[in-house]
Amino acid sequence: MPNTTSSNTSSNDSDKRKRVLYLAVPIILANITVPLTGIVDTAVMGHMESPDYLSATAIGAILFSSIYWIFGFLRMGTGGLVAQAIGADEHERARRTLVRALLMGACLGIVIFSLSPLLFPLGLWAMSVSSTIRDLSSDYFFVRVFSAPATLMLYAMIGALVGLQKMRQVLYLQLLLNIGNILLTLLFFNITDWDIRGVALATLLSEYLALVYAFWVLWPQLKFNRQQLRQGLPRWVIDRQRLREFFKISSDLFIRTLCLTAAFYWLTACSARLGPVVLAANAILIQMLHFMAHALDGFAHAAETLSGHAFGKRDREAFLSAVRACVFWSALFALIFTVVYGIAFGPIAALMSTQSTIQNAAKTWFFWIVLSPLVGVWSFLLDGIFTGTTHTREMRDGMMVSLGIFIIATFLLVPLFGNHGLWMSYYALMLARTVTLCFWYPRILNTITQRAI
Repeated sequence: MPNTTSSNTSSNDSDKRKRVLYLAVPIILANITVPLTGIVDTAVMGHMESPDYLSATAIGAILFSSIYWIFGFLRMGTGGLVAQAIGADEHERARRTLVRALLMGACLGIVIFSLSPLLFPLGLWAMSVSSTIRDLSSDYFFVRVFSAPATLMLYAMIGALVGLQKMRQVLYLQLLLNIGNILLTLLFFNITDWDIRGVALATLLSEYLALVYAFWVLWPQLKFNRQQLRQGLPRWVIDRQRLREFFKISSDLFIRTLCLTAAFYWLTACSARLGPVVLAANAILIQMLHFMAHALDGFAHAAETLSGHAFGKRDREAFLSAVRACVFWSALFALIFTVVYGIAFGPIAALMSTQSTIQNAAKTWFFWIVLSPLVGVWSFLLDGIFTGTTHTREMRDGMMVSLGIFIIATFLLVPLFGNHGLWMSYYALMLARTVTLCFWYPRILNTITQRAI
């Protein structure tokens, strides 16, 4: 007698793999355009007469990453809550979640802009840089900071689109944002003498253009009827229970992302202390790292929305099937990235800088980037699963532990091995993130079981 249970599981896994690929491919295509802007910025500044431009661009970019990533909860929290609401067939709850997130993003963006005179010197506090690099970084920072409200509102909108499984719209949005940024950067570089300010202005204009498009796409989820508009701010916007839920998730993700941002900030700060050549070489390596991470995050996004839907429905088997499918594709694509990076590293480094000193320095440490997909992919995937099920406390605690391990490792290994020691420390961070989340993964299964009873 055939084993129908095993046959059904195999069939479900096959269907789920197709579904994961259907959801992930648009996100992968969208996400790889994100670091492409950084790569183009790096390449443009790498063709200037001095490495100071490349170093200043790297510092300016990491300052904004450090600020904006802290508020990544606007994307992750919104995506998880919207996915669960749709899974539970509560579309009005999904709409209200998006509106709250947008209002919060706009307010936080205005706060960032207002505090920018304090944020810039604070961001450079731990970095040992020359006055030239500091001045160039300032030119970049005080142009780009005008886009803060648009950036944070886009976080909420992308999260909502992921939760709604509108992955193609995410692709179109990211293409408009990042391809527009690239074209404007090249345009300003070739027809103006704005140098690093032109790079920042290109980012600013492309983000507001993308924001207009995102409002157009999500207008059916945002629009109010005339009666609601006459009543002013709807009461549900400040509903205490929902706000408490959102702030609980947001605070966990805020701390988690703050720790992750601190890790990348510390990575750049340690690079700066090792000298301008190491800083410029690591800027290339970090851009390649971001490119890989953004691409493989496509499966984390698929895991987020599928696990969130299954969690909202209280469907344990659908959840497990989604996880197995995401693990399969994540492992395969991580291996592909490792092979491609191993073969094409030299041409990639040459594309991003014409200076042989920086190219040769990058080649010295390239194998750390070549192997990083196989090590880092699991923490990306687990982040998606924990975000979709809104198990954010575990993400927070795991990242705090991982950051502590990373910082301790830099103090121990960098004095002994230099930049090799810095990349060893980063590997310790990736492994710690994976181990801690694997340890807490059974809690999600127990929660689904308890909710189903």
